[in-house]
Amino acid sequence: MGLDHLYIPPFLGTFIIILMIEILAGVLTNVFIVVVNILDWLRGQSLNSSDQLVVSLALSNFCFSCINAATIMCFNFFFQIVLVDYVFYSLYGILTYSIFSSSWLSAWLCLFFCVKIISFKQGCMAWLKVNIATVVPWLILLSQVFSIVSSLPFMWSFTIVYASNTTNESNETSTYLNESNGTSTSIKETNGTSTSTDETNGTSTVIGYKINAVYNLSSLLINCFIPFMMVMATTGRIIASLCTHTRHMKQNMEDHGPSLKAHQGAARTMMSLLILYFIFYLVELGLGFLSMMDPLYWVCFVLICSFPTIQSVIFIAGNAKLKQMWLKILKNCRKK
Repeated sequence: MGLDHLYIPPFLGTFIIILMIEILAGVLTNVFIVVVNILDWLRGQSLNSSDQLVVSLALSNFCFSCINAATIMCFNFFFQIVLVDYVFYSLYGILTYSIFSSSWLSAWLCLFFCVKIISFKQGCMAWLKVNIATVVPWLILLSQVFSIVSSLPFMWSFTIVYASNTTNESNETSTYLNESNGTSTSIKETNGTSTSTDETNGTSTVIGYKINAVYNLSSLLINCFIPFMMVMATTGRIIASLCTHTRHMKQNMEDHGPSLKAHQGAARTMMSLLILYFIFYLVELGLGFLSMMDPLYWVCFVLICSFPTIQSVIFIAGNAKLKQMWLKILKNCRKK
């Protein structure tokens, strides 16, 4: 998203260390979430719906961190490989899939909290509350399939950018002089895709790709904006319900029980996810208006790469089992 060409600016080295630290932290924290839950499952403990969604999100964020690491490595050390069509499509396709997958899974997680906390007496929400344990695995599967299907069309939405800056929009052939060696190169528009041929050896020079703005906007609208609205709606509904419930308990001089504290913890997790996704989507959309030669582009990219780490920290802080295990590991590390 927001990738308009593949030139690497000279100042990028300043950001590489920060990016790799963020990516490593994202990998470790999400692996921690997955391993803790898998170990519990191997001990015979079944994963509840919440754990299933959190593990799925951790795997999606792990994929996001790994593909970012692979992309940065290719850009800096194997740049020509990125210009191979299937390599570029693979990198960008997996990146797109991981973003879409994380968006939908977060929406389902917030929906799960909403259904579990709020009482519904009738309608589809009441049915969902009763059957949530059966529905969640299907929601996870559906979101993965839909994310994969949604990320495939981008292969037909890219325009290949060749060495020449001049192209003809009416299927005419134009030529320009290669100033480095004096050879003539021709460029021809064929079915909306530019092709460039060096007349001395018949080869084309690809320097990058440009994504179709219509596809970029429509895909973000469907796979990011709609899940974000779901997160916003469910979070607002829970906060309103908890405020009403808390006020009722204060009026009746009732003590706040563990159930209310658990619900408040879920509300904090959802509110944190809402703020995180708002910043993520805002920065993601901003990348579409920035050039990769602009330092602000890479500041935004650093923020995006921190997303898996921050989200995993939110899950660890909001889950008693994960938080307890994390504190135990930290305590053992301090002893050593």
